[in-house]
Amino acid sequence: MIPRALAALLLAVLLAACGGGGGEAGEGATARLWITHDRGAEVVLTATVPAGLTVMQALQREAEVETRYGGRFVQAIEGVEGSPEERRDWFYFLNGIEPDVGAAEVKLEEGDVAWWDYRSWREQMAQPVVVGAFPEPFVHGWGDERRPVVVSAPPTLAVQAQALRRLLGSAGSGEPHTFVLQVLKKARGATLTATREVANDAPVTFRLAGSLTAVRAAAEALARRPASVRFRYEARFDEQGRVLP
Repeated sequence: MIPRALAALLLAVLLAACGGGGGEAGEGATARLWITHDRGAEVVLTATVPAGLTVMQALQREAEVETRYGGRFVQAIEGVEGSPEERRDWFYFLNGIEPDVGAAEVKLEEGDVAWWDYRSWREQMAQPVVVGAFPEPFVHGWGDERRPVVVSAPPTLAVQAQALRRLLGSAGSGEPHTFVLQVLKKARGATLTATREVANDAPVTFRLAGSLTAVRAAAEALARRPASVRFRYEARFDEQGRVLP
């Protein structure tokens, strides 16, 4: 018997058609493909793929894939199978956003990041947005949707906020994505988390919260080295802005 939560997920996936030929893209345009286990703890593969493919096509191009439900649901990647009994399955993100549509329905645009992660859904199935593709989804958004970016910070972090604005840009239309720098009293270290509303193209909010020293150092580190939080669902920093295990 498939649990009700998993059945709801499978129903969403089944709405997508299995990918056929790749869509049109500019000559030489590329996207990235990542495959990890356990919330990004183990990196299996990173690759550059042509833009214009669906997320499913990109995966099948670079890895051995087993599917179910007529090719619409990923059962196994490189021999690692999902298990309803163990409550572990493959989930994917596009630019850090976990969508409610199947991978065969979503086409990669230039610069996109498609990330497959094998994880437990015992305690939490949905993970609407994660920080591990930063500076996505601020830069490329969802699909071809670009939103403006607002960086909110107290005056003591104005320099760091400006550095993040330069990294994330401000082009786009509609309700903005938001990056919040927040100082918490009596905190040690800092934590970077991400949230969004239900819709795939909804604005996201990243929040870097902690002590003034840690938030300042972590914000500076993120502006210089965005990949320092790669493959993480959320990230913790020490007082010097170093990412903790």
